[in-house]
Amino acid sequence: MENIPAPQIKGPGLLVENRCSLISVGTERQMIEISQMSLMGKARQRPDMVKQVIAKMKTEGVVSTYNKVMGKLSTPTALGYSCAGVVEEIHRAVDGWTRGERVACAGFGYASHAERIFVPTNLAVKIPENVSFEEASFVTLGAIAMQGVRQADVRLGETVVVIGLGLLGQITCMLLSASGCRVLGIDIDRDKVELAKKSGAEAAFMADGLETTAVANATAGRGADAVIITAASNTAGPVETAGQISRDRGRVVAVGLVKLDIPRKLFYDKELELRLSRSYGPGRYDYGYEEAGRDYPYSYVRWTENRNMQSFLKLISAEKINIKGLITHRFEIDDAPKAYDMIAGKTDEKYLGVVLNYKEAKSESKPVSVVFEPIHLSKVGVGFVGAGNFASGVLLPNISQIKDYECVSIMSGSGVTATSSKERFSFKKTAESFSEIVDDPNVSVVFIANRHDQHATHVIEALCKRKPTFVEKPLCLNLEELDQIIASYNSTGTPLMVGFNRRFAPFTEKIKSALSGRSYPLTMHYRINAGFIPSGTWIQDSESGGGRIVGEVCHFVDLLSYIAGAKPIKISAESLSMPDSRYRSDDNLQVMIRFADGSVGTINYVASGNKAASKEYLEIFGGGMAIMLDDFKTLSIINEGGRATHFKDSQDKGHRKMLETFSEHLLRGKGSPIPFAEIVDSTEATFEILDSLATGEAKWMTD
Repeated sequence: MENIPAPQIKGPGLLVENRCSLISVGTERQMIEISQMSLMGKARQRPDMVKQVIAKMKTEGVVSTYNKVMGKLSTPTALGYSCAGVVEEIHRAVDGWTRGERVACAGFGYASHAERIFVPTNLAVKIPENVSFEEASFVTLGAIAMQGVRQADVRLGETVVVIGLGLLGQITCMLLSASGCRVLGIDIDRDKVELAKKSGAEAAFMADGLETTAVANATAGRGADAVIITAASNTAGPVETAGQISRDRGRVVAVGLVKLDIPRKLFYDKELELRLSRSYGPGRYDYGYEEAGRDYPYSYVRWTENRNMQSFLKLISAEKINIKGLITHRFEIDDAPKAYDMIAGKTDEKYLGVVLNYKEAKSESKPVSVVFEPIHLSKVGVGFVGAGNFASGVLLPNISQIKDYECVSIMSGSGVTATSSKERFSFKKTAESFSEIVDDPNVSVVFIANRHDQHATHVIEALCKRKPTFVEKPLCLNLEELDQIIASYNSTGTPLMVGFNRRFAPFTEKIKSALSGRSYPLTMHYRINAGFIPSGTWIQDSESGGGRIVGEVCHFVDLLSYIAGAKPIKISAESLSMPDSRYRSDDNLQVMIRFADGSVGTINYVASGNKAASKEYLEIFGGGMAIMLDDFKTLSIINEGGRATHFKDSQDKGHRKMLETFSEHLLRGKGSPIPFAEIVDSTEATFEILDSLATGEAKWMTD
């Protein structure tokens, strides 16, 4: 074992943090043995390479060739080619993956025994929810076995013999049994013979010279329809045995590393068909497929190596095969040398499936699911910060009318507005500082609705004082502040709510209900006729207000995310080029968002329109449905059958429902009604919009 630099993304692929990897005991033991051989020993193992070296000596000379050969031989080779973990980073050209997703990986030189690996996308597949990392780490051997079964072209009810009952042979028995075949097995190890009977084999026999007779008796003298060789051997014995136990015109498939000295007369007399199975399936050793990420057309190449990997995991998920019974040993990665000592025969232990486990890397500044004791409240005593137009026109009137809230203390940048609001909304007192509010024992929840540049500081202080907090959007103005808030939340678990009210609107609830149970992605277009705000106002100032993307577009990102039920993963944005400095270019922009479920949303935010048109118009399409929402006043839903339902009401963007839901959650110890991870995702997405505008590039969301 050795510590080496972490891998980098080298093309269309994923950086993966390993959770588990499988030791392919036969292959890796052979690699270790070869690495320990002398130069002459290695030459005997690879006579084909010796010929290449001799040819190179003739063209480049002895010294040059010697230096290149020794350089090649002295380069360490990473062991392992089958693992499972979580996605850590995604190449910009890769679609369909989300950071944090569970992934199973294949490929020598990629899916190694290492804490972090890089894997091309066509060698990576998603892990079903009910499949463990340990089970998924078998994905490469599963794909190899599956390709061998496909090459055998077996039919329902056929008799198939598997020669070699190691890991690959055991999995092959399971696949054949799941395919409706009658399975027989042969091996030199009695324990593996017995295990095969639990892996789907009807019967299994020792390779003791009597196996030919045993198969003949089991098939009424006819022989096997197909024989799959999964043994590793430096002799032609397995191939000869396969010919002997096959029926006339039977099929022999070589999966394992065996010597292919074909006994011509035996194969000729029976007119046997010999097939080779190339590793995981079509695509193997093809640079365009494996490394450049170019898939083969589904209609023409049904089973690629990636689709074999997917199919194998689906069989585990459906409990058609049992991988757990093949695991005999588990080691932490730090104890990997002990595993290889065992494989090398330095101990007397018997082994089959050997897995290495990896500790999960800790993140200090990313959202996590933390279990804390809930903050139980008998009443919701409100400490309110800010008394501007939105606070006094929307939030405070609703809070004062909801019985669960008790207005305790209020502060504002202006003593006049604070006093006025105290009287208007029946607060018990005014406060002179934020500390006075958060330290007040009668204040059980803090509302923050002041200038945007103060939000992050106040949120962090309130969370650290374990005061449940509601902050009017935006949560903060930059990623640095967001990281600090995440750290504070993770360390305290104090409920945090952001004023993303539109997800609580009655018409939004109808939309979610209409889309419930869908299995298709959505196309969403959200047009906002926002109106003009001069460049010289505080909200347009990058330091105090953050601009309208941070301050308002976050609303629309959040609503699309909520409707899709998925996190945004890729952001791209373009803005107009305004000729007049009074107008900000980024007040008129188009944003495209790809979501983790495959949905795509566009936000057309316009400041140069006309107020005669409605402010917000949302269209949603997918699965034969069409939904149109006009300014939260009218809603039309057309179902798959073409039936249209229309709704009309006074405008309700969900502010009161949001505040009521927040108080209900606090009183019941449920925390925030908006999951913290979704708050972070919507906030971060607005920063990625700014970054996309600045760089002209699409941006992938970070975890």
